[in-house]
Amino acid sequence: MKSKTTQNRSKGFQLYLSKPFETLKTFYLILTWIVLGIQLELVGPTLNILAQNTSVSYEKISRILMSRSAGYLLINILGAFAQNLVKKYPELILSLAFFLASFIVFFTPRIDDLLLLSMGFFFQGISQGSTDLGGTNLMLTMWKDDVSAPLNLVHLGFGIGAVVGNFLIKPHLPSENYSTTNSTLLVDENFLLERQLANRSIRYPYAISSAICFFIALGHLIIFIYEIVRQNRSELDVDERDSSSISRRIDEKTKFYSPRSCGYGSFHYGLLMSTFWIIYMFFLSGNDQTFGKFFFSYLKSPQFSISNAGATWGMILFWSSYSLGRLICALITSFYSVHYVLNGLWICGLILALTWGLFVWVIQLKSQTLFILGSLTGLVFSPTFPLSFAYLNQRLNVNPFLLGFILCGGSLGAILFQSLGGIILDQNPDYFPTLLIICVILSIIFYLFASILSRNFFKKRDEEAKNLSSQNRSEEEKQMEEYLSTTNSND
Repeated sequence: MKSKTTQNRSKGFQLYLSKPFETLKTFYLILTWIVLGIQLELVGPTLNILAQNTSVSYEKISRILMSRSAGYLLINILGAFAQNLVKKYPELILSLAFFLASFIVFFTPRIDDLLLLSMGFFFQGISQGSTDLGGTNLMLTMWKDDVSAPLNLVHLGFGIGAVVGNFLIKPHLPSENYSTTNSTLLVDENFLLERQLANRSIRYPYAISSAICFFIALGHLIIFIYEIVRQNRSELDVDERDSSSISRRIDEKTKFYSPRSCGYGSFHYGLLMSTFWIIYMFFLSGNDQTFGKFFFSYLKSPQFSISNAGATWGMILFWSSYSLGRLICALITSFYSVHYVLNGLWICGLILALTWGLFVWVIQLKSQTLFILGSLTGLVFSPTFPLSFAYLNQRLNVNPFLLGFILCGGSLGAILFQSLGGIILDQNPDYFPTLLIICVILSIIFYLFASILSRNFFKKRDEEAKNLSSQNRSEEEKQMEEYLSTTNSND
């Protein structure tokens, strides 16, 4: 496995260009993730307006984000157990996901009830989870051990979409910031008028996002139909009644739910590695899903006195750096091992997290410093999510069942930390960067556990392979010596 990966990396971009159909599908997935970033990240700058629409505080409006994560969790659990459908029809899953997203995004700014809005975000979470599950499984299947660079490029699209979404929403934000209390919002005639104008204004970017989602869904539906036709043609050359192929499929299905099949024949390695990675993703995704959603609200904290326009530019800088980080790592991992790149990112991440703590609790954090730290956060942490899946795909035999539960771990982290984010922004925004520090440190701890376990397992397996090879060689040498001695005696 290692020699093959090293050989493929030495080819660089040639490896990916040698598979034009897979490359074409990868580019369409990049476009898919761009649209995903647009429709999911519209909520960040408009969180205040949605809170005003439903007359609730930050703590309560954060429930819509928790509902989205709950939908994400549910669909990944279902996807894990319906893994045959995920493997067989990823394009159909992506198409249905964006048809659903198109419907939900269109009606989001028109809902003034928190329960209905939470239900809408729950189904948006189902759409997001279906996209991650179907798209990631498709990428892992197409590129296998060489997935790190294309997977980074696909997830790069999310940051680009978030930037586009912020530019799209920026002209429609009110000039003044809404003020919230811990219970309800102050209401007067001027406020009601401003709320109505803001609500009507943000309907336009939401409607545009909805239309784009619809066309992306149509594209995946066309690809699905094409794949079905191509698959039917290829099956004409295959004897489906071949008993050996049927038994092989049965054997594969019975191994799907066993840690032994994921752990290359080792039950303990598969179980421990999967457990470590689920917990690791809990904190990694908790940070990734929480920081971007609440960073706009944190920028609007009274201590910084930043306008809506300034906060939007802060988000644009964050998401631009987010995209740049994934682009850089996509280029680097085309030539270097994903393991070393991920190690370097976590070293930089730890330094950055400690820098956040230093500026928040020791040095006074100013608006200019906040923009810089926010941009560096996007730059450093954005590649960790796709690179983690690329790294795991080299260390475990990843199937949709395992992929689904790893994504479930991420959604549970998002539910917890998004809930804490809403409470903290209501009570004391200074503690918001503390969530980042906690997530980073705990992610690094479980990443180290998984790395040490993986290194020891493959080292032991390589040693066993060498010993077996040397034993075989020694037996061959003995046979050769006996043959030569027999030949000499006859002469």
